[in-house]
Amino acid sequence: MISLDWKERLIQDSEDFLLRKIPMGDYDFDIIFNAYPERVDNKVPNEVIVLVATTLSQTIAKKPKEYEAFLNYIWSRKGDCGKLAFVCIMRKVMARKNNDYIDYVKDLMLKANDIADANLLLDRALFPVFKKNPIHYTEMLINLIDEKKEEFSLSIVKTIMKLVQNDQALLKSFVNRMESNWLNASAELIKINAYMLKAVAKSDPELYFAVYNNYKNTRDPVFIEILTAGLALYSDELLNCFENWSKSGNARVKKAAITGLRFLNKRRRK
Repeated sequence: MISLDWKERLIQDSEDFLLRKIPMGDYDFDIIFNAYPERVDNKVPNEVIVLVATTLSQTIAKKPKEYEAFLNYIWSRKGDCGKLAFVCIMRKVMARKNNDYIDYVKDLMLKANDIADANLLLDRALFPVFKKNPIHYTEMLINLIDEKKEEFSLSIVKTIMKLVQNDQALLKSFVNRMESNWLNASAELIKINAYMLKAVAKSDPELYFAVYNNYKNTRDPVFIEILTAGLALYSDELLNCFENWSKSGNARVKKAAITGLRFLNKRRRK
């Protein structure tokens, strides 16, 4: 916990930095907290960075255009502390001017080389805006799912699930959209859709079982591989489906079905 004296000093130094340093093109904002005596793993505590960023954001959010060079600098040049400060500031900016800066932050997310950076932008900067209008932003997020970026796409699916979990109509619409790309799905898309099914199982078991029921008569190997990889719950009806598939003459269907039977039989015995 930051002492009251240090809070006052950090706030004052932040305001001074805005007034004296940024107009001169000096963007090394860590000068504000370098003197802070406490460290966590030899790093300035996150709560200190957040306090500084929150103080800076109160001014920057009013006229963000004037501070874009500073924002770009701390995101790209100031390491983890700069990235944390950036998302805290942008969260405040987008709360006031979200339509102007969604694309800006989204582009940074898509260009991020590190999945941790992409997730930081997604979770800390974008999600607070998305949850205010989940219908609009769910569609946008679905369009970002990319089989070539499996790990990033899993993060997108996780974010969508958080947006739609309290709206059954939105959740069903999301599942239907994901199902539309099952035909000839790649190995990466199989994993992404399986992850989606497991998330749905936690959020809405009834919808989860309905998806499997819709495919009970399919013989498509890709569909069955997705359904196998997405297994999360047990039912007698599921067991019957997989028993039928295990008798298939198609090697891929048979292999996937046998894997699914092992899972279901373990669940049945619990």
